[in-house]
Amino acid sequence: MTKTSVHLLIVTGQTQANLIPVLQLKPDIIALAVSTTMGSKADDFIKLVKTLAHYDDKAIIRYDYVEDVVLKMIEEKAMNIAVDLQERYPDCALTYHATGGTKLMTLGFCEVFRADDNQILYTDTEHARIEVIYPKNQAPIAIANLLTIDSYLQSMGKQYRNSADEQWRQHAQQRKALTKWLAEHVEPMDNFWSVINGMVASAMAETARGVPAAIAHPEQQFKRAPGGLWAQALTKMTEQQLCQWDQTKPDTLYFHNVTGAQYLGGQWLEEYVWHIASDLKPDDIKANVEFTEMAVPKDDIRNELDCVVVHHNRLLMVECKTVNFKKSTDKNADILYKLESLGHRAGGLYGTKWLISARPLDAPTAKRAQEYAIKVIYGAALKDLKGTLIAWMEAEKS
Repeated sequence: MTKTSVHLLIVTGQTQANLIPVLQLKPDIIALAVSTTMGSKADDFIKLVKTLAHYDDKAIIRYDYVEDVVLKMIEEKAMNIAVDLQERYPDCALTYHATGGTKLMTLGFCEVFRADDNQILYTDTEHARIEVIYPKNQAPIAIANLLTIDSYLQSMGKQYRNSADEQWRQHAQQRKALTKWLAEHVEPMDNFWSVINGMVASAMAETARGVPAAIAHPEQQFKRAPGGLWAQALTKMTEQQLCQWDQTKPDTLYFHNVTGAQYLGGQWLEEYVWHIASDLKPDDIKANVEFTEMAVPKDDIRNELDCVVVHHNRLLMVECKTVNFKKSTDKNADILYKLESLGHRAGGLYGTKWLISARPLDAPTAKRAQEYAIKVIYGAALKDLKGTLIAWMEAEKS
């Protein structure tokens, strides 16, 4: 007869350290040791395992007011918990997770639960394995790919709301070759994007939030007729019906639909990142991701990211920009602050932040990105985005 598996976890601020082993090992009973400062975190964790792992109230036991200072008091509380669990489940297999809590709590609980019939585990998310601390000489357990974008965000107190739909993906596939061509030629066409971004801004109508975008001034003028790579790019864009340009009137560019204007205004870079990442088949990937705070769902304040990838239970958040950072210095800090803030609130310890730019950053913005631990990929480096993504994916499982 299979024993009832009971897993004891100390509630911690880093929810994923406890969530991941629960999702993988699926114990029958979850027991939570909750210190005075972790009461709300325990509430959040219980909601999480109910939603993601489908536990009910009968399978969750909560021990509040667990001491987190004075070793003797910690050991006494741990002993009381051990006795209570043995009385509730006389023939159980008891496992203690030494991942959460203060170092002193870990020492105290390990001392109590280091008994012949028990097991002590430590979840090493950094190296994607669950270490068996007790009994000794046990092989580690490889952590499976458990988290999706939705569940990762939930583990950080966020609610996934929306992302690019099937129509967006179909359009992106139709112009995939053009998108990759633009990325491959982005460096020698630096000035091209200054001109095109300006034209798109002039062509679009000013609309209130929530009102669909519209074209107000479809006809835009070049200062002189484009040639070389500029002409090649405009010809390819015209073939994809994103705009109208030809040699009979080469100084004029005509935006005949919003979709084309938005693509030329920067969406092409978002699609490029999505194409390169999707081709590598990560565990989960979405473009134009929107999410809200679970704590205040009624506010419905949408946070947005251009591309989000989850692989080996890690989160990659990407913002894409085609602006001229050397001319838009007033807005540069806002771009970085947004990514830093979302990275902190939605990414946590296992999140990575990338800013992918068609154009170089100015020196102050580059310095601030480094201070925020935001990786910047721009210009010629776009051609090796695949290699950069592979390195990130491989590093997350090493």
